Amino acid sequence: MIYIISFIILIGVIVFVHELGHYLAARSVGVTVEKFSIGMPPTIYSYKPKKSNTVFAIGAIPLGGYVQMKGLIDESMESTFTGEDDELESKSALEKIWVMSAGVIFNIILTFFVFSAIGAIDGDTVPVNEDAVIDFVAPGGPAENAQLLVGDEIISINNIKIDNWNAAVKIVEENPNQEVPIAFIRDGESYQKNILLSSGTNFKAGRVDQTIGLIGIAKDMQNKKLNFIESFQYGYNRTAWSMVLMSSSLKMIFQGNVSKDDVGSVVMIGQMAGDAAQAGLSPFLFLMALISVNLAFINILPIPGLDGGHIMIILIEVLMGRKLSVKARMRIQSIGMFILLSLMAFLLINDIARLF
Repeated sequence: MIYIISFIILIGVIVFVHELGHYLAARSVGVTVEKFSIGMPPTIYSYKPKKSNTVFAIGAIPLGGYVQMKGLIDESMESTFTGEDDELESKSALEKIWVMSAGVIFNIILTFFVFSAIGAIDGDTVPVNEDAVIDFVAPGGPAENAQLLVGDEIISINNIKIDNWNAAVKIVEENPNQEVPIAFIRDGESYQKNILLSSGTNFKAGRVDQTIGLIGIAKDMQNKKLNFIESFQYGYNRTAWSMVLMSSSLKMIFQGNVSKDDVGSVVMIGQMAGDAAQAGLSPFLFLMALISVNLAFINILPIPGLDGGHIMIILIEVLMGRKLSVKARMRIQSIGMFILLSLMAFLLINDIARLF
């Protein structure tokens, strides 16, 4: 049950914020929003406030949501235009782009505030000090194989003088799978050894498409409580990290460098949500932030049916100097929906196969 509840909360918050962005942007340029739904049909609850043209609804299927705007060709294939001022089609290209991109923008804003909340709750993990003295040696790593010990002070790597820990880390990361000379002090005596570095993914910087050098040493870490301003700085840094992570992940997917076992559908997200909820509030919030920025990046892709697809059509019309016919736009939407549904089916089948 916790997996189902966690999934509904996770997706519900992310989808609500995304659709809220579209709703507020549409209203800001005078577009009538006919329906605001969290969850997909059938509708299990709806409410229409007095003096409002919008029906607010909750759908029975918690796998998304939508904002139905007047004069928009979307997945519903709505094709009735009257030319009234409150239709999306009557707005300028910039106004339409603002409306269609607002969901993505709001998802990134959500990511920022969620990471900021994590910073306020948990603080940040920082080294106890910045000196170049080894506090930990990883078993089986290059450092242990070269018989480096806890307490050794690194004074140079690759003939470059080391003044602090970050300088040592930087040089190591720049030399994956390379043999480098490392000078160090042990018990007041100076030594030098040539050490063959290993390599790994640069997850720390979010560059999963990038390989960095590893040596297998670390500093002792401590928790640092963050004040109000520092929490927002933490949120900004982690949001930037997550955006780099998602862009490099998409790059690897398009290059075919990702295994099908590393991608999944709502089934995988449900499993991750349940596991994160059981681990605690911060892991759950961390997952929410990652899924939110993931939704932003996916939605901005220029695929018909997604927000980026709508923006692509708007830009094409600007370049052509005229609007595409309703028939042409509906055909483009149909192709996009076929691609998206095929991808969703593949991911769902992949998840089911992984379970069994």
